[in-house]
Amino acid sequence: MGMVKKRLHVRGDRGERVVDVLFDTGATRSLIKREVAASVSSTRKIIAPTYATLADGRRVTLETVCEVLVDIDDREVWVEAFLLDELTVEMIFGVLDMEAYMIKIDPARKDLDLSEFRTDFLALTTI
Repeated sequence: MGMVKKRLHVRGDRGERVVDVLFDTGATRSLIKREVAASVSSTRKIIAPTYATLADGRRVTLETVCEVLVDIDDREVWVEAFLLDELTVEMIFGVLDMEAYMIKIDPARKDLDLSEFRTDFLALTTI
């Protein structure tokens, strides 16, 4: 599993700020601290709670999400992040969002690989 931490500009419908974002291939979904979410975006309850297992083995309930735009090297990415106060960083950018935009982690450089970045993500349909 790969991880890269970056200080990035995040904005929503309520404001904007610079936060520490951990790109983590071990995290399925994107997560954000409630305090950060409240300062930049409206939040909403999802129709049914979902659950996540943290790195320390604890199981937590996730019930609220927010939408944010994350600026990654002048590329703006839309993310729907679950609110979770138990984070050690302000935001975690999960692997599903990384895959959607073709964001990779380069372990040798300890940085993001944006060589295949796409602003549109794939939507597979059956005809």
